[in-house]
Amino acid sequence: MTAPRLKAVEILRRSEQGLCRPFLIRDDKGDVYVVKGVDAVGKAALVSELICAELGKRLGLPIPAYGLMQIPQPLIDFSAIEGIWDLEGGPAFASRLIENATTLVYSQMNRIETVLQQRVLVFDKWVKNGDRCLTENGGNVNLLWSAGQGLGVIDHNVAFAMEIPDQEILTNHVFANQRHCCNDMVTRAEHIAALDTALANWDRITALLPDEWVYRDRWDEDSEVAPTLEERYALLRRFNDDDFWRLA
Repeated sequence: MTAPRLKAVEILRRSEQGLCRPFLIRDDKGDVYVVKGVDAVGKAALVSELICAELGKRLGLPIPAYGLMQIPQPLIDFSAIEGIWDLEGGPAFASRLIENATTLVYSQMNRIETVLQQRVLVFDKWVKNGDRCLTENGGNVNLLWSAGQGLGVIDHNVAFAMEIPDQEILTNHVFANQRHCCNDMVTRAEHIAALDTALANWDRITALLPDEWVYRDRWDEDSEVAPTLEERYALLRRFNDDDFWRLA
């Protein structure tokens, strides 16, 4: 299994949303993608994006289709878009644009099924993603909503933040009101089974990663970017500990 390979044919514009302000790029099949380059967010961030996309998909989260996008150098060289050089550094991570979607607002939360809220909360704790915050006063939620497709789960470049305490992720989470869910042993068992099944595909998932992202020098196996794949796997294994499920 290989990750889909995409070829850029038109750089449309740079997004005004998000801290890294990704680019909107059309591929040679006419589809539009939200694209983050190595030089914009770094190699570790793109590793996190791909791993989270694959794990999340296996957990049933509505994560957009993605691919590894090659951007021909002439497209970059002849573009007048601000910060265009952020697309350099190797293959970019490209997430399919969800048409007519807007950022989820607090008043829309009750449209999302309880079981999906719980799964997003558990997932974000699992991968240590602290970038899913929303209150009545706003926040940085990284969730989209569209009338046709419902919820869209995006942006995992800051996942695997090893230094962030789990409690901080849970307290500020958009679905923090679901923290009690795993007090029910049946619900907990369902989540454990789902995470176990997803992680069983670890070798297949990591095989999708381009060497350019995994290593500082792709020709030097001792130059793996931190956190290493071994460190990421060890983090994900902690769902086997009872302490992991003390969400409340």
